[in-house]
Amino acid sequence: MIGPGTHLMVDAFTRMSFTASYLERFLRDTVYLVGMQVVMGPFVEGRGNVWDGWVVLGESHAAIHVHGDMCHMDLFSCQWFDVEAPLEFMRHRLKLSQTRTAVRERPMLDPI
Repeated sequence: MIGPGTHLMVDAFTRMSFTASYLERFLRDTVYLVGMQVVMGPFVEGRGNVWDGWVVLGESHAAIHVHGDMCHMDLFSCQWFDVEAPLEFMRHRLKLSQTRTAVRERPMLDPI
């Protein structure tokens, strides 16, 4: 096994209405905050109060799903990262309340 990756999962309520461009910027800013490399995207689809967005990273992926006033966010890297900065950033930029988070360390297998 090589070092653990970090997986941050966030469920929360939001008081905001979103646009595709706002969520694209949010995804880019979130991954840059933790020093990850964007490979493709971000991609955002939806309208009104239902949105799905994701970005492919050199290290893995980030995603956001908004359904009404509920947000579900996922930030995963094959490398360790400190979750406090992106978590605070998410709370601030998305005006989150009643935040529930889970953090998992994901061990990576040695290359064959």
